[in-house]
Amino acid sequence: MELSHSVILGVIQGLAEFLPISSSGHLIIVSTILQGKPLPLSFEVALHVGTLFALLLYFWKDWLDLFKGSVETLQQKKINPRSQMVLNIIVGTIPAAVVGKIFEHDIEAFFSTRPILVCIPLVFVGILLWWVDKKAPVTRKMTDFNLKDGFLVGIAQACALFPGTSRSGATIIASRLLGLDRSEAARFSFLLGTPIMGGAAILKSKEILASIHLPEFYVGMSVSALTGWIVIGFLMKYLRNYGFAVFAIYRVILAIVSIVLLQAH
Repeated sequence: MELSHSVILGVIQGLAEFLPISSSGHLIIVSTILQGKPLPLSFEVALHVGTLFALLLYFWKDWLDLFKGSVETLQQKKINPRSQMVLNIIVGTIPAAVVGKIFEHDIEAFFSTRPILVCIPLVFVGILLWWVDKKAPVTRKMTDFNLKDGFLVGIAQACALFPGTSRSGATIIASRLLGLDRSEAARFSFLLGTPIMGGAAILKSKEILASIHLPEFYVGMSVSALTGWIVIGFLMKYLRNYGFAVFAIYRVILAIVSIVLLQAH
C-alpha cells in the first residue's frame, strides 16, 4: 500500500467511524477505487485501533466516572446510576460480540467481492436515521436506561456488521427510538462501541503483529486516531443544534456516486 493511500484511508476511517455514514462501507468502496482490491485485514484493524484510541482519549473522564461508580457499587453492594450504565454497556456488547464471532468473516468476504452492494444499506439506513430523528420524541435520559435498553441498542450495533450500515448510525437510531435526545444517543453509541472495538483489536492481534513493522500501519492508525478525535468533538457540538438530515443526504449521494464509479472501475 502506498503511504498516501494510508493517509487517505486513515482520514476516511476517522471521519466515517463516528459520523453516521459507515466506515466499513467507505473503506470497501475507496479501497476498491484506489487499489482495485479490498483493504488488507491487518491495515483495516490498524485503522480501527486508531479510532479506538480516539474514543478512549475523548471520553476518558466518562470511563473514569463509570469506573468509580462500579467501585462504589462493590463497596456499598448497591447499584447506582453509573454502575447501571456499565451493566447496560456490557449487556449491549453481547449481541455484536456473538454475531461478529460467528458471521464476521463471511460478511466481510461477501461484501469485499461485491462492493456495490454496500450502497443498499447506505441509502436505507440514511433515510431511516433522518426519519427516526424527526419523528421520535425525547422522553428519557441516558441514566434512565436499563438492561433491556442496553440489549436493544446492542442488537442495533450487531446489525452494523453489515458494511454500509454504520455502527454509530444504527445505535443512534435505536437510542432515539428509546427516547434519548441526539447528544445523549451519540454519547451512548460511542461508549457502547468502545468495548467492541477493543475486543475486536484483541481478537485480531495476529493481524496487527503481521503488519506492525510497516510504516503504513502507524501512519494509518495515527491519522485515524487524530481525525476521529476531532470528529467526535465536532459531532457532539453539532448535534446540540442540528439533526441528521445532512448525513442522510450525504449517504444517498455517496451511494449514487459509488455505483457510477464502481461500474466504471
